[in-house]
Amino acid sequence: MFQDGNKRLVNLIANKEMIRLGQGIIAIPVEKIGDYLTLLIEYYETNDLIKLKNWLYENCIDGVE
Repeated sequence: MFQDGNKRLVNLIANKEMIRLGQGIIAIPVEKIGDYLTLLIEYYETNDLIKLKNWLYENCIDGVE
């Protein structure tokens, strides 16, 4: 996803908004990128965001108590 550099821009904008709203930051751990890509493909194929959203919240949000 976003192999042409857009990934960095999207990540920067998303984290700016999360920080602005006091929601921490999104950072996908290197060792979990395979799981992320699998869930992302599943989301594209089903349009069901629930599993991806829950996984991101449990594994990739930092700075929230």
